[in-house]
Amino acid sequence: MVMRFGLAVAMLMLTGSVPLAAQAPAAPTARVEGNAVAHPGDPALTISVPEGATYVGSERFMLYGVADCEIHLFVEADAGRRVRRFWWVQFEGYLPSRPELRYTYGEKDQRIELWGAPMWESARFGPTNTRPRAGSDGERVRMMLARAGYTRPPNMMNVRLVRLLDDPAGSGYGRRELMLIYAEDMAPAGTTPEELTTDGAPNARWAPLEQALIARAAKSFRVEAR
Repeated sequence: MVMRFGLAVAMLMLTGSVPLAAQAPAAPTARVEGNAVAHPGDPALTISVPEGATYVGSERFMLYGVADCEIHLFVEADAGRRVRRFWWVQFEGYLPSRPELRYTYGEKDQRIELWGAPMWESARFGPTNTRPRAGSDGERVRMMLARAGYTRPPNMMNVRLVRLLDDPAGSGYGRRELMLIYAEDMAPAGTTPEELTTDGAPNARWAPLEQALIARAAKSFRVEAR
């Protein structure tokens, strides 16, 4: 995710300024079968989500004019099509024409080991009614949900997990990534962003919720090499 997001349901609040209409569509490279996304890249990976998840669809586009981005989105919703949880799978890489650019997760995110490889983790919470930046991947996800007839709850929390595909040693720097975002409604947790924030920053109440959320995210995805 180019120029990474700040507050996370901020998964839907990413920075960017390239209008969507200016980005030429491209066919997704991954194949989706049931609850699994099989991507043919190097390395070739299959990403699975829970079997009960509904596939919303995919989009491939130029992100901010500097990266090739492919999104696959799955959702769990109630009878009224209000989102309970969603699983966002994204493959992204800087264009060869921009060799100076790289991702820098090692400078800000927490390194963990998942599925036999280093991953970079970041968890967030917040309201869903904030306006996303034009041209962002977060804007794309909002549009995908809306087109499919889904609405989002007032507040959500999420975990972002990133594997840098050209950084097997786990330095935190690279040019190609697999990004996984697990997001869920905050209401079942019985709290709100206001209760979890003090002076604009997460307070002590967030820590136990965060650890449980990370565990659920890690359990709900599966990444396998082919």
